[in-house]
Parts: sequence; structure tokens; C-alpha cells
Amino acid sequence: MSAELKRDYEIGEELGRGRFGVVRRCTCRATGESFAVKSVDRSQLGDDLDRELAEVEPKLAQLASKGNPGVVQVHAVYEDETWTHTVMDLCSGADLVDWLRLRRGAPVPEPVAAEIVAQLAQALAICHRRGVAHRDVKPDNVLVDDAAEAEENEEAPRVRLADFGSAAWIGAGGLGTVEGLVGTPHYVAPEVVAGEEYGAKADVWSAGVLMYVLLSGGAMPFVGESAAEVLAAVLRGSVRFPPRLFGGVSPAAKDLMRRMMCRDVWRRFSAEQVLAHPWIVSGGGARAAGT
Repeated sequence: MSAELKRDYEIGEELGRGRFGVVRRCTCRATGESFAVKSVDRSQLGDDLDRELAEVEPKLAQLASKGNPGVVQVHAVYEDETWTHTVMDLCSGADLVDWLRLRRGAPVPEPVAAEIVAQLAQALAICHRRGVAHRDVKPDNVLVDDAAEAEENEEAPRVRLADFGSAAWIGAGGLGTVEGLVGTPHYVAPEVVAGEEYGAKADVWSAGVLMYVLLSGGAMPFVGESAAEVLAAVLRGSVRFPPRLFGGVSPAAKDLMRRMMCRDVWRRFSAEQVLAHPWIVSGGGARAAGT
């Protein structure tokens, strides 16, 4: 483990473990503040893509998080011959999956969903302006503060985008493109599945799927018996709103989802356009329903 890391932080118990690394609690020796440190052993990465992602993740996460309240903050990065250590916010561990589980399949009220989508779109807009595409937006990677309290009070929780392990640099201003099949089948954009070059709007598609999940109480817009069938459904890109799930959902909410999950990338909304949509501006309320 990096001598510089141990000089600055006292390393505590293990919090989690992934394919290539481990997350531990750590305490800043100067302030006594608690953080999490993600340590990745680069020598264990045999795949070129895995090595590339491990190399750029801490740099892109640091770039995306600075002054961006909708992203888990990165406070320091330490590297030695084989390990990369990223010191970040210590989060409660609850994510949007946990929060939805507390709801037991009940659809999220539109004002609450609108606040969550707005927070996520704002976080993505800042990431994209700085040239960072997340590439794996899904409920598992959206952390929730005080999930139980927010659910009990029917309030929108504060959410923060986490895990930049699949992130890519798309150029200053976020106007560039990348290649590579990364992400999660139910949430990945069709241009990614098709093997085309893609950019920031792939994240907006994923956020649109997340919005669909919120308003439907957990249903997916693209389904199949296998990952291959799900990806085939994504490629077709046909978004439907079954009345049994969306009968009470406003036209404005459906309009925004269609614009976020638009098969035509040129017509698909950017994160900035999501923030300007009437459903978001009105907080998912009655004014949006009447548009």
C-alpha cells in the first residue's frame, strides 16, 4: 500500500470488494474525518480495456466530482508501481435500488421522481461539460442519502452519481465520441449495442430508462429472457407505456421519457435539455401534466 496514503490516512476495515479492488474505511490523520478509499491492483488486470479503465477512472472521477454536488466527491488519488488508491466520500451504502425496495413496488410520485431525475441530469450535465461520459448510469450507481427517512416522508432523497469505473473522456465540452461495449444491458443505449461511436447522450438514454423504472414501480422498458434478448429489444428502441403501469402518469412525463430514450441520437435530448423540459421545471406537478 502506498506510503503516502498511509502517511495521510489511517486505514480501517474493509467495506466492500470487487473484481480488481477493495474499498476500505480510512481516516484523515490531519482532520479526523472519515472517508472511503478504493484500492485497485493494476497488476491483476489482464484485459486491455480493464487496464485502460482502471488508469483513467480516478482522474475522470476527480474531474467529474470537483464542485459537482451530484457526484460522489474524490478527495485524493495515490499511485505506486501496481496500486491506485482513490480517497472519496464515505457513503451510507444505500443506493436507488435499496430506496426502491423500501417502496415495495409502488410507483414513485411524479414530483419525487422529477426531483431525482433533475438531480441526476444536473450531475450529468456538469460531467458532460467537463468531457466525462459515465457510461453506466443505473440505480445501483446512484447513491441515496437518508433513504429510509426520505421514503417515510414521501420526499425526494438527495442522490449522487457514483462509480466511474466505466467512464470515458469525450473531449472538452463533451462533444467527442468513444467506442466500446460497456454498461448494463437494460440501461445501455442502442448506439452502444450497435458498436457505433457514441457520446454524452448515451448517458441520457440510461437516465431515461431509470426514470421509466421510477414511474412504473420497477418495470423495465426493454425486456427479454436473456441478455442477448434485452440488447435486441434495446436495438429496436420501441418505448411503450402499458396503461396498467402508466395510466396515471402525466403526458409530460411520458414526453420527456420519449425524448430521453429516442433511438435517433441527434433528436435525443442532452442533459441540459432534460433540465429545461416543462415536467422538470414544474417539479413533475399539475402544470406539467397540462402541457
